[in-house]
Amino acid sequence: MTAEPSSKQSEQLREILVEVARTQLAAVSAAVRFWAGWAEAADKYTRTISEELARVDAEGTDTGDLVGRLSDLTREYLRNMTELPRLAANHFDGELEKIGKPKRKRTRVARVKD
Repeated sequence: MTAEPSSKQSEQLREILVEVARTQLAAVSAAVRFWAGWAEAADKYTRTISEELARVDAEGTDTGDLVGRLSDLTREYLRNMTELPRLAANHFDGELEKIGKPKRKRTRVARVKD
């Protein structure tokens, strides 16, 4: 009789550990998605700023136009940055759904007291 509770406890512990590992995997995946998005947005921002500065240097365009374009690029970059936490949270939720454990039928039934 003592082997049965120990077996149940081992199974419950295994289920908990697997669920913790799944949650940790989803969190790490979401963090990677966040930082990858940040790197991509920062790369695009610096590339486009560099292109604008090169164009000003080559063409000698008006600095007033440059300020407007740089402002637009900065607004776009900041807008992208504010989207990243939401995108990471959605990715986390999706990963939990995707790797979540399958639903099992309940094996234990509540008893009615007399």
